[in-house]
Amino acid sequence: MYCKKCGKEIDNNAVVCTSCGCAVDKEPIKNGTKKTGVGVLLALFLGVLGLIIGLLLYPANTVERDSFLKGWLWTVIIAIIIIIISIGTSI
Repeated sequence: MYCKKCGKEIDNNAVVCTSCGCAVDKEPIKNGTKKTGVGVLLALFLGVLGLIIGLLLYPANTVERDSFLKGWLWTVIIAIIIIIISIGTSI
């Protein structure tokens, strides 16, 4: 079991964390919830919707469309990095 405040490993029968002194909650910490999945699906849907709208607004082979696609690509790359970081910190 791990302390919810400092993250140090503690004994399963401990009442307080020996590292930080925080009271130990006997209920295990859940890694993910159903709401997280809904948020990810909503973000994906809105991202694809934005791409479709942008492709419809800007004519093909124009500077504006190229700029839009580059911006959208950077947004997707940054979003993926944020998702990876948030998944890594929730484990």
